[in-house]
Amino acid sequence: MKVIVGIATHAGREHTLERTIDSLLKQVDDIHVYDNEKEPYNATDNGKFHFLHKYQKPIYAVSADDDIIYPPDYIDTLLNGIEKHGTICTFHGRKLQGMNVNYYRGHKAFSCLRNQPQTILLDVAGTGVSAWDTSKFNPTEIWKANDKLMSDLVFSLEAAKQGINITHIGHKHDWIIQQPIPVEQTIYGREVNKQHRQIELANEIFKIKRGLY
Repeated sequence: MKVIVGIATHAGREHTLERTIDSLLKQVDDIHVYDNEKEPYNATDNGKFHFLHKYQKPIYAVSADDDIIYPPDYIDTLLNGIEKHGTICTFHGRKLQGMNVNYYRGHKAFSCLRNQPQTILLDVAGTGVSAWDTSKFNPTEIWKANDKLMSDLVFSLEAAKQGINITHIGHKHDWIIQQPIPVEQTIYGREVNKQHRQIELANEIFKIKRGLY
């Protein structure tokens, strides 16, 4: 199957986007960039999923961020994980610790930037570093989701609803590199102090995954 990458971007990320694309270009078949400045609909980070509806045959879908430099064996590692586990695979995410918990600080986090040797099931995938087989999971409509700047939760809630597991693949520190972005320009920096909706979505995922309905 083809390996197709989706990235969402906006004004001011031109140079980081170029480096991101350069790090992936030789590893994949195609890269789709959803530029929120040029598209008629501002999907924010959900734009990384826009490409999914364009492919009728199954693909390996890879969701990426415009501020990351990916290692040369990145795609091979992801595809090996998908084949081994049969799940969405990621290098970043969260294991939810309960209901009504501070989303950014209250759950067990697994960072793609740090040494994280564990290969375990997560509740929330970091969609800047995730991939999946669209014959098993193909959320073609979530790019239009009303919830913005929280694509990890939007994506992971849909996976939970469909009973699709998320596997965190173990990795080493500095294998994935984040390009320097002022924290106030990141989604974390913009959203960390206004978490009402994030907590609601995390609660929904937690209830589904723990069989609380």
